[in-house]
Order: sequence, then C-alpha cells, then structure tokens
Amino acid sequence: MAWIVRYIDDELKHEMLSRELATEEEALEEAWMLAQGQNEITAIEGPDDASVPMLEIEAWFEQRSASGKEGTPRAVGNSEPSS
Repeated sequence: MAWIVRYIDDELKHEMLSRELATEEEALEEAWMLAQGQNEITAIEGPDDASVPMLEIEAWFEQRSASGKEGTPRAVGNSEPSS
C-alpha cells in the first residue's frame, strides 16, 4: 500500500483521497499542495496502518511556511485559516 492524504475538498464539502504516493515525505508535500487550495487536511495514511500524527503534520507545515516557500495553508483539522 502507498501513502495517501485524506482531505475535505473546500468546494465539494466532501472528504477526498489524494493519489497514491510512494513515501511519507511525498505525502506531506502533497498535503501541503492540497492545503494551498484551501482544502482541510484530515489525515495522512501509509502502509501497514501507518499514519502521520496531526501534530507532526502541523509542525511540518509550520516549518515549510517558515522556510519561505509559497503560501500559508489552511490549518490541519481546523476550518479557520491559520495565522
């Protein structure tokens, strides 16, 4: 099994699954890109019931934002924009 990102599509208001990704790092990158479109990330799941804790996803997003790469994503698991 590959890694996937679960998210709420802002326009459809429906939970969606990303395409399958080979690594956890690729899944985090995909989550970041999905969050740029104002989608709400709800989970990152991997092989053998692996998952990335929400706190780890939020920390990764914060680190990515601090590195000066584009955009500030919608807060993970939160319907309000992050500050």
